[in-house]
Amino acid sequence: MRNPGTVYRKLREAKYKHLILLYRKFLKISPENCKYNQIYKFTGEDRHVHFIRLCMLHQPDDGTVTPHLLDVCQEQNHCKNCNAFVARYSREDIKNMFNEELNDKKIRSIKYPDICALEWVLEKSVPGIPPITWIQKLYISLKISILKNRIL
Repeated sequence: MRNPGTVYRKLREAKYKHLILLYRKFLKISPENCKYNQIYKFTGEDRHVHFIRLCMLHQPDDGTVTPHLLDVCQEQNHCKNCNAFVARYSREDIKNMFNEELNDKKIRSIKYPDICALEWVLEKSVPGIPPITWIQKLYISLKISILKNRIL
């Protein structure tokens, strides 16, 4: 990559790609992504631990479980035919989770090595932008005012 602009563009594309993958994962209609779906763990007669997914839509909010109102919702086709499916995460929640993962250096280095590499290249290629002096601010404000007066 020849200049910092192309590196920055690739960095934005990589972040966008990972965000789209998270959107697809968490907004897909599946039992794991339903708000009312809970995992129930039980031990069978063979003393092995088994897991089953149950729909808790018709359960009271006080934490008690009414057995005759339980539905097993474990397969993909159950969710596609369910009228009560509500996504567990919204787009904003997913975006916030992604930003939190990017802020944590350990998670970012493990899950997103391409983003880390591009950020490293960007840090090495751009030596810090110097602050704008008062003469530059004056020049920019004059240029903006001249352009506004020409348009009007």
